[in-house]
Amino acid sequence: MKVFQIVGVRKSGKTTTVECLIKKLKQRGYRVGTVKCINCPVFTIDADRHSNTARHAEAGADVVVAYGKREVDFIYPAPQDINQTLSILSVADLDYCIVEGGYEFDLPRIVCLKNEGEFSERCTERTFAVAGVMAETLKGRLDLPAFNAMSDEGLEALADLTESTVPELSLPVAVLPRPQSCRNFCRGCAGHNKNK
Repeated sequence: MKVFQIVGVRKSGKTTTVECLIKKLKQRGYRVGTVKCINCPVFTIDADRHSNTARHAEAGADVVVAYGKREVDFIYPAPQDINQTLSILSVADLDYCIVEGGYEFDLPRIVCLKNEGEFSERCTERTFAVAGVMAETLKGRLDLPAFNAMSDEGLEALADLTESTVPELSLPVAVLPRPQSCRNFCRGCAGHNKNK
């Protein structure tokens, strides 16, 4: 499985870039998974604390599985190291896994930007491309290729580069220091100020 990440500030085009790459890689015949990093300290998939799955977790289950007719959801009711998560995904027979967010993971990286000043704190030695809302403006201004994933030509070139650049995953994934300007919490929920 090849794993890479897409990082950037809110409204920088990261989710759009993830969506476009998923579709393009799927068109090319690959199996694709994703990991969405959520910085909200109070986030839970089980918002209804009285649901049966929430009750299972509260009782101490290490893993809870919601086994439905339309989907199966695995709930790990405790924090988990990225290496554990990627190990679990490796049995899904994926060709690619895209991690959206996760500044602290030392993975091949695409950086999405709203302005050029955001680049230096988000770029690592493993950054291989720039995308997002500033991609067209930044073409030729950075030492990395810039792609507009919303254009057919840009998406095709970004997918080609991804295929040729991203290696097979080697665990463990090293942890990087999180840049000061990169939020470690969410905006707009009642619980985010408690855990800054």
